[in-house]
Amino acid sequence: MNNLPEDCVAIILSLTTPLDVCRSSAVSRIFRSAADSDDVWNHFLPTTDFPAGFAAPAGLPTRKQLFFSLVDNPLLLNDTDLSFSLERKSGNKCYMMAARALSIVWGHDPRYWHWISLPNTRFGEVAELIMVWWLEITGKINITLLSDDTLYAAYLVFKWNPSPYGFRQPVEASLVFLADTDSTDDVQPSMISLMQDPSGDEAQSAELRRDGWYEVELGQFFKRRGDMGEIEMSLKETKRPFEKKGLILYGIEIRPKP
Repeated sequence: MNNLPEDCVAIILSLTTPLDVCRSSAVSRIFRSAADSDDVWNHFLPTTDFPAGFAAPAGLPTRKQLFFSLVDNPLLLNDTDLSFSLERKSGNKCYMMAARALSIVWGHDPRYWHWISLPNTRFGEVAELIMVWWLEITGKINITLLSDDTLYAAYLVFKWNPSPYGFRQPVEASLVFLADTDSTDDVQPSMISLMQDPSGDEAQSAELRRDGWYEVELGQFFKRRGDMGEIEMSLKETKRPFEKKGLILYGIEIRPKP
């Protein structure tokens, strides 16, 4: 392999994944040089299908640096309620929808929800739940924004204020593909727990992220080439009328399923 021309090695590496390219740089000097070339990393960057509002960060002379910038530093698009990044291992697209981009029942009524700013968040505001009896949060994203032939999952991202209450029981989560405005795929809601110690064995529980927020999976779907329409993600607790408070909602993140 060391006798291959560098441009041939670059072609071979471009058929793998970003993770494989980084590992290959330890093989030899030729592989290390090929693994740093723009020709390789152009294959892992969106070319003609960057999302609307995308602008490459300044001061990044190589395509490899651009790739890892988009992995480590999600970019706010023109619509500042949506951020865009790339998944490190595959280069597939990831998005996060801010709480402001979601439909929250009574979310604009200050008696029930309070919009606040927190440090070290990518969006200007997050939503803090003061008190509701009926909880319903829904988000939609155009499936054409996502990478083809990829299994995705949607995650609710949140944390708690000092006095949360009413979330010990599992809540309903659902994810459905809206092929057009008149039809939807049938979907059976799953039961999830926003707490780390769910009361039922069948409920998927929240996990603590490295950034200090919690996340819980709302569902998963496979994005096929040519799919058109929207993915609708929702969380609700509308069947047991009791007081709920203390949730701080960051948003919904859509990223490739490991």
